[in-house]
Amino acid sequence: MNKKLILQNMSFAFLAQGASMALSVIQTLVVPKLLGVEQFGYWQLYIFYVSYVGFFHLGLSSGVYLTTGGQKREEMDKAAIKSQMLFGAFYQTIMAGVIILLSSFLQSGAERMFVIVMTAIYLVLQNLATFMMNELQCMNETKKSSFSTIVERLAFLIPLLVLLVLRVNVFYPYVVSYTASTVVQLGYCSWHLRDFWKAESLGFCRAAQLSWASIKIGFPMMLANVMSMLILGIGRFFIDARWGIETFGKLSLALSLVSFFLAFVSQASMVLFPSLRQAALDEVRRFYRAARDAMGLLFPGVYALYFPMVWLLTMWLPDYSSTFTYLIFLLPICVFDSKYNITGVTYYNVLRRERVMLLVNMVSAISCLILTLLTVYTLGSVFAVISVMTVVIVARSLWSEFYMNRLMEVPVSTISAAEIMLTVGFILLAFFLPPVPAFCLYSLIYMAFLTFFRRDLIATIKKLRP
Repeated sequence: MNKKLILQNMSFAFLAQGASMALSVIQTLVVPKLLGVEQFGYWQLYIFYVSYVGFFHLGLSSGVYLTTGGQKREEMDKAAIKSQMLFGAFYQTIMAGVIILLSSFLQSGAERMFVIVMTAIYLVLQNLATFMMNELQCMNETKKSSFSTIVERLAFLIPLLVLLVLRVNVFYPYVVSYTASTVVQLGYCSWHLRDFWKAESLGFCRAAQLSWASIKIGFPMMLANVMSMLILGIGRFFIDARWGIETFGKLSLALSLVSFFLAFVSQASMVLFPSLRQAALDEVRRFYRAARDAMGLLFPGVYALYFPMVWLLTMWLPDYSSTFTYLIFLLPICVFDSKYNITGVTYYNVLRRERVMLLVNMVSAISCLILTLLTVYTLGSVFAVISVMTVVIVARSLWSEFYMNRLMEVPVSTISAAEIMLTVGFILLAFFLPPVPAFCLYSLIYMAFLTFFRRDLIATIKKLRP
């Protein structure tokens, strides 16, 4: 396994995703400044819905990704991939049409109907763009794949600035601009895969056969990803239904900030897959242990960022000051979901354990549904619902880590237990103490944690060094 190449690809991915995250944060902080709480709630409802459009490719993109991962461009069967892209766009367009048709029968108000229709349009565009991004990633063309996300963010930022200057305070043009930015991303990806588009087109029946074969491979992975998203989605759905669009919008603002960090880290998972797929089992095992320990030691440092971040956000968005208390309970998601993505999702795919991943995510989603129903209709607390999301995600991360430890024959790390204690300590300090003493006390605890595990930290850095 070429560690130097992996680190180079990860550097490209993190640089691109870091720029994308910065642009996304700007968008997220500017839009609520322009829109009222209700209009911002509808904007967040659209963002919530479009996050699930990946379900509608039915695993086609995931199947092609799993079967072609690690191949070079010249090794790709371009005609087969092109035909599957076209076939996927065909059946997803039909699905989008059905969604639009059904939305016309809903008595849910003009705003929600508009959101559903625009989501259906976004479905076709984004899934095709994602298919092409995955193929670029499969070929280890990380720079192109990562930059496509920046292109999309910039394509939305430009009209966003115009809307800012004009002080447009309704959500409709924001949704249209966001959807249009995907067209730009689609064009960028198509240009970098133009040799695929120039390949011959296979017949409809052959394309359907190939697509069905890819769907059978990719469906468990796709369904596992959807189940993973439902852990957060279930809570958001019930908050919208029980407490209304304004509370939903406020929670979604906090979740958006968490999602940017998760998207940033998930790029590492995308980069690692093709490289680990080609590596020997001993190399895969050593890298797993090093990555697990490195994240366990370094990721809890994110908690210290909560205090300055909330101070700045409260000054910028005073109407949402109560919202940022949610981040106390949501930040552990950054730590444990990131670990799950890199040492869980990546290795499930590399070792072809997609069905185990599906089981883990399905049990987690069902547990989240049951616990959310109990908290919504017995406790009636938004904080209780958020706590359920966090507890389920932490439990899933630990479950996957124990499974991988056994599968890879790697000893259990004591770092994980200390990481849990750090998390509980952060929540208690941030919730009950004023910001300054809480920040100082947590920083001291984290420094003591690093000092205690300094030998593990030094050894882990040496293992990851190229």
